[in-house]
Amino acid sequence: MERLTASIQAELGENRVRLAYMECSPPSLMDVVSEAARAGVADIRVLPLFLADEGHVDRNIRPLVEDIRRAHRTIQIDLLPALGHYQQFRELICDIAVNEAR
Repeated sequence: MERLTASIQAELGENRVRLAYMECSPPSLMDVVSEAARAGVADIRVLPLFLADEGHVDRNIRPLVEDIRRAHRTIQIDLLPALGHYQQFRELICDIAVNEAR
């Protein structure tokens, strides 16, 4: 995930993209949003790096984002669908699987 984040930061800028963890490793999503709030960020998009919204995203991330919204009312926080929701991601996985099978 850190290499993926570094690649996205190379495209968008280090200050525009941050990686947050759910547990065991810092920084947490609350830490990242709090830091962004101190820096004057007004809009945040959270992209869950999971294959589906059902399960961990719905049980844990969605309520966490709601808590963060209440703690940071001046910031617009959008929770994007999990990676598996996106057609481009599914096509990429399919392409990798097909090409590696050859």
